[in-house]
Amino acid sequence: MTEQQKHSYEFGPFRLDVAERRLLRDGNAVSLAPKVFDTLLTLVENPGRLIEKDELMTKLWPDTFVGEAALARNICDLRRALGGSSGEAAYIETVPKSGYRFIATVTRIENSDSVVIAQRHKRTSIVVREELEDEVRSIAVMPFQQMGSTGSDEYLGLGMADALITRLSNIRQIAVRPTSAVTKYAGANDDPAAAGRALKVEAVLAGAIQRSAERVRVTVQLVSVSTETPLWAEKFDESFTDIFAVEDSISEQVARALMLRLTGEERRLLAKRYTEISEAYELYLKGRFYWNKRTADGLDKSIACFRKAIDIDPSYALAYAGLADAYTFLGDVGLTAIQPNDAFSKAKDAAAKALEMDDSLAEARTSLGHIHMHCYEWAKARTEFERAIELSPNYAHAHQLVAFYLAFNGRMQAGCAEIRLAMRLDPLSLPINTDLGVIHSFAREYDEAIEQYQNTLELDSNFDRAHFWLAAAYEQKQMYEEAIAEYIISIDLSGGSLEARASLAHAYGHAGRKAEALGILEELNRESSSRYVSPYDVAIINLGLGENETALNWLKRACDEHAGWMIYLTVDPRLDPIRSDPGFKELLLRVGFDA
Repeated sequence: MTEQQKHSYEFGPFRLDVAERRLLRDGNAVSLAPKVFDTLLTLVENPGRLIEKDELMTKLWPDTFVGEAALARNICDLRRALGGSSGEAAYIETVPKSGYRFIATVTRIENSDSVVIAQRHKRTSIVVREELEDEVRSIAVMPFQQMGSTGSDEYLGLGMADALITRLSNIRQIAVRPTSAVTKYAGANDDPAAAGRALKVEAVLAGAIQRSAERVRVTVQLVSVSTETPLWAEKFDESFTDIFAVEDSISEQVARALMLRLTGEERRLLAKRYTEISEAYELYLKGRFYWNKRTADGLDKSIACFRKAIDIDPSYALAYAGLADAYTFLGDVGLTAIQPNDAFSKAKDAAAKALEMDDSLAEARTSLGHIHMHCYEWAKARTEFERAIELSPNYAHAHQLVAFYLAFNGRMQAGCAEIRLAMRLDPLSLPINTDLGVIHSFAREYDEAIEQYQNTLELDSNFDRAHFWLAAAYEQKQMYEEAIAEYIISIDLSGGSLEARASLAHAYGHAGRKAEALGILEELNRESSSRYVSPYDVAIINLGLGENETALNWLKRACDEHAGWMIYLTVDPRLDPIRSDPGFKELLLRVGFDA
């Protein structure tokens, strides 16, 4: 304990113990969430002083994107803990449009002044220090090994992991690696501790699952990465209809093994069941299994599974959230398998339906924020992202999307900070590692971007998006041969990505290889009769050929169709030749940007 922490504060019937991070009322503990405690401590340390909202938010969330709603909710919870409406008058004053002031009389008590207090807490403080040395703050849930599995049950191992990840992500005290980070371990027989070191976590939950008719057998263990020893292990043999009880037990016992002090809300969410119908649940697991493949065929299969789950249980909020995720991917940059207007409309309806049933789903709010960006509804996007991060501060994908939101709106440094935060939460994510380079590219920092893309390819040399963006950075440095080579690799690895082919044509144009650029343009024109070809891709090819007016006309059509790349208008360097054109400035306004 530092000297600075050896004190408490008293006001009214309350005692705020800084070292123990406890609030007592007449000697009885008052439950406070960690951020609510921090809010109170900041106010109590500055009695009588007006603390501006921005100052409070910066202190409480120094590296996180939040809005005033999060602060207001903390203040509301704090007033309730201090005594409801009377607490507001007695302790915290709201200064409209400015901030808050703690107005009660505060007395600082040095703990060392009281022998009784020092003796009473001496042993406890030692125990707490020893526990904190081995405290687990990050965990990965590995895909469960499938024992005696048939092909029809291939979804179970990853599905079980995904379900537990969803539950454990409700505990704010630990960072849980997302499903995308562990998918590559499906079907492998990796040592849990070795996988944990690779994923940069302190504990790993690993197990095996076997389906036999209507029975399910599950063995599971929680392993410390540092000591490579089990912290807890259990076996289950249940009817498949009792799979929910198995997940309940695993989640609760993991929290107990990690000695986590859960709030009432965290306990409620940990045990929450989104459906009680095992058939609907099984279809949801299959849907997530196919969704994680991130291919057009996989997404189509996931949509079919999610819809069947909804047919069986129309109140299944997670199935609607899965449907929103699937349609968003189908219309987004990198895939664009169907008309974006159609994809984003269906995604928005599904996300709204999920939140109508359960407004605490951070994943659905993140998806809705993403969709709002593609619908050019920037204020709504910000609101959803703020709420998502408030609900799940450790949700890496939310921070990843916020990084793009900030970059699109001219806040490059803040965007870079967000993507680095996402990387800390999911350090081996190939998309997030690539996107750190993308933010550098947006800022025209191409050398830093190239270095980051190369770092990503060291993690996985077959990740097509890293090759795509590396090519784009080379092209902006006029290293056309290198750019062309990387675009060709990206096309091969992605199975013929249209946007990679269009970008290759753009590079051909700038490299003076006009015939090859025109050849790709003709190919895309032919293919447009049987599949969706984005007008943005056609515009990019025309810009490479110097046909700026034609490119601008195609961009106007892309705007009408809400083509995925349209939200990149402010940052895509390939558009620089037409930025001064009045027609381009009109497009910026239509997409919701400042011209």
